[in-house]
Amino acid sequence: MEERGDLGPHSGSWRTHEQLAAEPHTVRQRDHGRGVHSLRREPVVGIGQWSFVVRTARGTVLWDPPTSIEPDTLAAVRALGEVAAVATSHPHMFAAQISWSHAFGRVPVLVNDAGREWLGRTDPVLEFWTERAEPVPGVELIQVGGHMPGSAVLRTPDGTILSGDTISGGLAPNWVSFQRSFPKHIPLSAAVVRRIADRLDGWSYDRLYTLGGDTVDADAKAVVHRSAEAHIRWVSGEFDHLT
Repeated sequence: MEERGDLGPHSGSWRTHEQLAAEPHTVRQRDHGRGVHSLRREPVVGIGQWSFVVRTARGTVLWDPPTSIEPDTLAAVRALGEVAAVATSHPHMFAAQISWSHAFGRVPVLVNDAGREWLGRTDPVLEFWTERAEPVPGVELIQVGGHMPGSAVLRTPDGTILSGDTISGGLAPNWVSFQRSFPKHIPLSAAVVRRIADRLDGWSYDRLYTLGGDTVDADAKAVVHRSAEAHIRWVSGEFDHLT
């Protein structure tokens, strides 16, 4: 059965784009080095996710774009470089992706084909992909599923993974988690977590940044393996005698 999210207090009221733009706010930015930047609006809207700008010598990608376009947010993204492509980790991040494309001259918006049914609108800028895609040369989108069937991660040319919600953080440092539903705290199965870890084994990476702002700044591949193995053993019942 499909477990649909319920954001509870996050969805208690609706505001128009004009109301959001008029509210006092700032744009918080982080420079992770190696061409990776993140930003978000504060006070946050919805779940308060981070958006990422990946700068390379061969083009700039906007990953999981902000859910609305306000002049200061647009200026912050533009200051990091003219965006050549927009891409999202999964349908929960579709939001204003087409509007962001139009703001940068109608650049391509890459959408995994498994998320096609969740599009709120269509537009010629949409480009559908499966398994793997390159929005700009050297920047890879990798379909791993898990949180949603088309869930994807982005890998930079030098080995940084932007994981969206496919791999999320935890309260413990240098630890990650794998969930089907965040509002309901429903974990992914052992088989799916194994598939995610194995799928990413085909690529080298040493850093990982999540949609929620969690950071793994070194040895990220080992962190993912260690966390995945613990998750698999617990949900498989190996430690039931301890509960």
